[in-house]
Amino acid sequence: METLESELTCPICLELFEDPLLLPCAHSLCFNCAHRILVSHCATNEPVESISAFQCPTCRHVITLSQRGLDGLKRNVTLQNIIDRFQKASVSGPNSPSETRRERAFDANTMSSAEKVLCQFCDQDPAQDAVKTCVTCEVSYCDECLKATHPNKKPFTGHRLIEPIPDSHIRGLMCLEHEDEKQNLESNLTNLIKRNTELETLLAKLIQTCQHVEQDSIVDQRVCGWAHVYISFW
Repeated sequence: METLESELTCPICLELFEDPLLLPCAHSLCFNCAHRILVSHCATNEPVESISAFQCPTCRHVITLSQRGLDGLKRNVTLQNIIDRFQKASVSGPNSPSETRRERAFDANTMSSAEKVLCQFCDQDPAQDAVKTCVTCEVSYCDECLKATHPNKKPFTGHRLIEPIPDSHIRGLMCLEHEDEKQNLESNLTNLIKRNTELETLLAKLIQTCQHVEQDSIVDQRVCGWAHVYISFW
């Protein structure tokens, strides 16, 4: 998770990118951080709009601005979407222990008699001792109630049964059920960042190629003009 966060961190403010700009060199920068760079280059009483270029803080490539200034640079929408997903995954809760550790912690053999788990489905008074806790139902069952509520057929065969645990622990247990989902999300985000970097590199090369073609076109036009003038004299 820390490696992923470092990939999403602005080199200037050292925070997650906010409204990131896609620079021609394929690196990214927060809009506000780019604006601060321009301000730092301004002389006294000089407007920010007068600054026509600045260096990328990552690779030192000179970024030439159009008349629109920073607004003329593309927004890195893909990177912003990745950051939004990363933030949603981060607020879902702290990292949880593995399933094996959890089950050891709540193993029925380690519970004291005061923590005896009773069936939550029983009509009997007092209720029978639970033999299983269904993580899917979030309910503990005695042997009789378990057979009555969980026949060996779908969809009940997909319910996850573990050794009985106190009701107060079931909520925490349910959060851990999403551990694999969080790990998959982190993996997908990492792959998206890698692909985004590759696309940014290709885009930068394409921009350079277009610039070269444009320059060559200007030279060809001049050559044609000179040839026309030369021929007209003959």
